[in-house]
Amino acid sequence: MPAAYHISEDEALITIKAEGDVDLVELFELATSLQADPAYSPDTPLLVDLREMRVTLQAAVVKPFNRFILTHFGPSREASIAVVVDSGMNSELCAAIYWLNCAMGGSEMFEDYDHALKWLIKREFANVL
Repeated sequence: MPAAYHISEDEALITIKAEGDVDLVELFELATSLQADPAYSPDTPLLVDLREMRVTLQAAVVKPFNRFILTHFGPSREASIAVVVDSGMNSELCAAIYWLNCAMGGSEMFEDYDHALKWLIKREFANVL
């Protein structure tokens, strides 16, 4: 499967990894599956790795996908989201991801996986220690 999620209760982290050719319908189905998973908690930080993802943005699908992210998925989240992209990613796709990050709030975009993880740790776990 080109996109999958993993819930690690031990690490208190949800990871999503998308690689290869992925369409927005697959990402929508992944997000709805994640929210329906009994182990899912909206207060668990989310790390989204899109570095190896390739997607063609189809106008007919972009608006419904964005609406879902901005009206359902994003608002239901209580913890931060770190999204990792590749600097060589298609500029149209990178701009679309950046726009969603800005519009959603509580989310940040990174080109470095380790920086994204450090940001989540500082933001979500600083008060725990």
